[in-house]
Amino acid sequence: MKSISVLVLLLFAWPFSPRKTYHMTASSSIPAASGVVTVKKDGQNHNTELDVKVSNLARPTNLAQSANVYILWVRPSDGAAVNAGAIRVNKNLDGELKTATTSKNCDVFITAEQSATVTSPEGPELLQTHITLD
Repeated sequence: MKSISVLVLLLFAWPFSPRKTYHMTASSSIPAASGVVTVKKDGQNHNTELDVKVSNLARPTNLAQSANVYILWVRPSDGAAVNAGAIRVNKNLDGELKTATTSKNCDVFITAEQSATVTSPEGPELLQTHITLD
């Protein structure tokens, strides 16, 4: 009986989960690529947690000779893009990056860059989406 109560509670709470999923749009230069951003509010410090998963993302060196790494950028609606970290692609052309931002309304996008330490995007936006949290 106790397990049935827990199951009912989970089924009731599931639609109200604090997670949202946003699908990324691929540029015409990498039409087979796809990406998903799962967003969750952090209850303790009110940050926005981002879990970005990409697939079919070609090696950055295949896109541009000077590119070595993919960078995830977060651009708040009222500010400049911030380097949120490098996304490494495995042999199956999949990658993932978990990061956090203070933004609740921002663009999230990926570029191919020469270095993981770049401070502003130089390459074109390859995958992008916009997130908005209440």
